[in-house]
Amino acid sequence: MIDSIGFDLDGTLWDFAAKYAVYFGEAVKDMPGVHQPTIPEVYAVTGLPAIAYVENLFPELKDADTSVKLSVFRRAEKNGCDAILREGGTLYEGLEEMLQTLSARYSLFIASNCEPTYLRNFLTYYGFAHYFTDVICQDLRIGKTTKGQNIRTVMQRNGFQSTIFVGDAQSDADAASEAGVPFVWASYGYGNVPDAKYVLRKPMDLVPLTEQLY
Repeated sequence: MIDSIGFDLDGTLWDFAAKYAVYFGEAVKDMPGVHQPTIPEVYAVTGLPAIAYVENLFPELKDADTSVKLSVFRRAEKNGCDAILREGGTLYEGLEEMLQTLSARYSLFIASNCEPTYLRNFLTYYGFAHYFTDVICQDLRIGKTTKGQNIRTVMQRNGFQSTIFVGDAQSDADAASEAGVPFVWASYGYGNVPDAKYVLRKPMDLVPLTEQLY
């Protein structure tokens, strides 16, 4: 019997990649030889720790000082967090209906590799905090804990016994495996998880799936 559902954020609950491409582009616009990132490139690095994020998004900066990489990340992150409070992003169709339905039946939580202000601003802009029993993220600049460890932390501190985790990327599937919980692939998101047992084409598909897993 499921008692809780965990969610990744980017690529699972919403899409903010288009705006992040702009802000990371602004962060490197004065750096000679560094290209302007595309939306698919941002999709590909979403969820990585900060240094790996910048290195993979901008191979030209791979040999740059760590301080330079962190500066690029922090500048883009700050502009992105400020923009969330001004204008939000793009919620996937049917998302709030899904949250309303499932929060009445299960405890919901978010486990994301994003920075705390980013997650807090997402919840504030949309007024979604009341749907979630708990949220957890980590310092992307350090990455001391894995997402799998964070899922376990949420389960332990809330006494959850039977959790499923919903995400869009292979890294989310790996985190669910590390945490020892079933994984549900949000195929409408950024990533690809070809071996996923449970697949969502849209957020509301999760409602009948949880009834099957019940």
